[in-house]
Amino acid sequence: MRNGQAQKLLFSYAFRPFFLLLVLQAISMVLFWSLYWSNVLPFTWERNPISWHGHEMLNGFVGAAIAGFLLTAVANWTSRPAVSGLPLILLCSLWIGGRLALASSFWAAVFDFAFWCLLLLIASNEILRAANSRNYKILAILAVLLVLDLGWHCAELWQPALQGQFLWAQLWVVVLLVTIIGGRVIPAFTGNWLRRQAAQQNIQPTLNSMPVAFNYFDLIAIFALILFAFCTVFTVASSITLAVGGIAALLHAIRLVRWQGHRTFSDPLVWMLHLSYAWIPIGIALMALASTGWISNSAGIHALTTGAIAGMIVSVSSRAALGHTNRALIAHPLLTTCILLLNLTAIFRVSASVLNLPFLINISALSWVTAFAFYGYVYVPILMGPPAKNC
Repeated sequence: MRNGQAQKLLFSYAFRPFFLLLVLQAISMVLFWSLYWSNVLPFTWERNPISWHGHEMLNGFVGAAIAGFLLTAVANWTSRPAVSGLPLILLCSLWIGGRLALASSFWAAVFDFAFWCLLLLIASNEILRAANSRNYKILAILAVLLVLDLGWHCAELWQPALQGQFLWAQLWVVVLLVTIIGGRVIPAFTGNWLRRQAAQQNIQPTLNSMPVAFNYFDLIAIFALILFAFCTVFTVASSITLAVGGIAALLHAIRLVRWQGHRTFSDPLVWMLHLSYAWIPIGIALMALASTGWISNSAGIHALTTGAIAGMIVSVSSRAALGHTNRALIAHPLLTTCILLLNLTAIFRVSASVLNLPFLINISALSWVTAFAFYGYVYVPILMGPPAKNC
């Protein structure tokens, strides 16, 4: 394939370049952080390294996933042509600029702000022109992420003490996005799979065997999550935070059970979605316990970021890449290994915080890097290559 054709193919859909960048960021960021944390890499900088690490997780790694998924999905939501070509190249360039501006707070802020602005502008253009009112809330969440990222950079430049609060808020907005998107795709994909299984066995699926459709219970669970997020960001009294967190964790655990994941053990592409979402009630529960001082906040943070967010990113992006390149929706063994390693990563990292065992941090980093190396081995050729001619 010639260079011009390869570039045109790469920027024909947002999932192609951004899922590639996602893999590169996942491996390089954690390797760099692990070496720095272990004092192997003698790197000195003026930026707060822990705050930077959290920011790169939420705005680099997750930002690439949001851009790749959103701009790919918006074509289906609006029945408009996929965002491609020059706008996509510019968006990727701004994202890369934000990552390369490692030692400069100012230029990192410029590139990151421009990235979120352009992403919101492109998504708004597509959704508003199609009058796709169902997804206006996604634009609102993008706008909030833009404001919070700008706030974090302003805090880094002029008021460092506020960086933590902006990171907390960013984390909860991303978790909220996972609960909204997860609430759409998990029951939908699970229901489709269960119906196919029933058809193959020539039986009629019962109402009790199918995922429960979105209803007021889901809204209550999401509201409880938002209320708990408010408690953690603004440091509400620990007794209230613990109670609200316990209720929110229970509601999201029940929500997950209602999606019938226990019936999907034979298809990794389906059960990995449920397994990833399971870390949301776990993370909420750990954060609630942390509000009392019994355990470190780090346990809940990494349950949500490594277990839920990263797990959902891998689960959704792998399915999207297969579907949009005309490939069969079958999990490669290395993809299944990847998701299992990510869950081990979360267990190791949470255990490191709860049990105060620092050596588990490096083990979790190794597990993470291996997981994304497997993911990249399977999906980089898919993301850079042409669609399959036959499924």
